[in-house]
Amino acid sequence: MKSIMNYLEAVAILMVMMYVAIAEAEAGGRQEEEIKPNQYMCRGGDIKSVKIRDSALNQLMESFKKSSKFNGFYHTQAAAGNKSEEVVSAHFLCPPNIHLDYCTCCVKNTITILRKKCTKHNEGVAWDSYPYIDCMVRYTTGRKILSVLDDWAWHRIPDVNYVKTLNLQKTLDSMTGKLTEKAAGGDGVKKFAGDKVNYDGNEHVLYVSAQCTPDISKQDCIKCLTKATVEMRNCCSSKPLFGGSVLSTNCCLRYWHIDLFNPPAVEIDKDLCG
Repeated sequence: MKSIMNYLEAVAILMVMMYVAIAEAEAGGRQEEEIKPNQYMCRGGDIKSVKIRDSALNQLMESFKKSSKFNGFYHTQAAAGNKSEEVVSAHFLCPPNIHLDYCTCCVKNTITILRKKCTKHNEGVAWDSYPYIDCMVRYTTGRKILSVLDDWAWHRIPDVNYVKTLNLQKTLDSMTGKLTEKAAGGDGVKKFAGDKVNYDGNEHVLYVSAQCTPDISKQDCIKCLTKATVEMRNCCSSKPLFGGSVLSTNCCLRYWHIDLFNPPAVEIDKDLCG
């Protein structure tokens, strides 16, 4: 069992190193063809000011330099005057347990997706995923999003590999029920919970994390993660796949058979992100 886990951890480290190598090779960010159609959603045309939108997205990146304590969430607004219809709100969500550089790189790449794909839209959301981290960035023009649960955009990331078991879905459902309550019980700074469990005897170890944007209420967090649990069954755990993620504008649910909570210390050159 220990040798299997060591092998899986080695594979995970190689995956991260491959990402770094790809970033260095591109030296200018991800190519257009690598952006998947379901990786972003845009709605509402004729944005009043792309400049204000970009200012709000830039403020998200600036927050990494100012933040003394990383909690995985940041919200900001940008405006050129007093017109409420031109105020742009934006925020990002990352797991709070990962190194700041992982989140910085993920958010920067996700902002690049929004700028390329939601060029003139009033609202946009995009997601990106790497070993150990999924992140989300969204913006809206002329509409409040802080403390508001939205249900218009969802993203599913099924793993390409399978796991040999008949008990994954039952085990995952049991864990997500507990983690949903725990995450929703968080405060206005962080709504996150994660845990692991052995199942099928000690043959498999399942790692699960549940997270909501901390601005929404406990009830809305439960509602969001409950839907994410249903989506996870449909895309991933019923297959049964080795891992999977379900993300929306307000929450993220992820499982993996590799430790999600102690990522290896792999240095990422932030200048090569985005």
